[in-house]
Amino acid sequence: MNAATPTRSTTRSGRPSGLAATFEDERYSWTRRRPTRRAAVVAEVVLLLAMAAAAVATAHSVGSVPAFVVVWVVGFLAFIPLHAVVNLGVRGVFDRRETTLDEVQRTMRDASTAAVQPLRVGLGLVAVVAAVALAVDAPVPTQGYALGFVLWFVTWLLSTWHLAWTLPEED
Repeated sequence: MNAATPTRSTTRSGRPSGLAATFEDERYSWTRRRPTRRAAVVAEVVLLLAMAAAAVATAHSVGSVPAFVVVWVVGFLAFIPLHAVVNLGVRGVFDRRETTLDEVQRTMRDASTAAVQPLRVGLGLVAVVAAVALAVDAPVPTQGYALGFVLWFVTWLLSTWHLAWTLPEED
């Protein structure tokens, strides 16, 4: 069994209900292939690195503020469909209600969370330190806060990325 196991939350007709129905929909089976999940994770990482780099460059007067704003707006607009692919690839186990997950899905979710927990704590501390350090040195502290936000945002994504990367192929 794996994340492909159907959930117990169903309608009277036996079909999954609510958010579970979206994640069980076979139209999105292409997102569950390992190469697709890994490509989406890499794309998200590259996108967030570009956003962090834009914040650092602008804080050190290498980039301009309008360019920073464009990178961030485009970055978040691009992030939405990318994360949808990753989330559909892992059947949304981090977003769904506990009652819609079976035991295997709960176990995989908990294992991924535990696997990245030390990294999440460390990166969270780095986010605070980097934000403060960059905000103190920057002519405009906003870029320091932006860098801290990106790093904090990554701590939130690590569990999903870990599961998307390590999840075996569905049968």
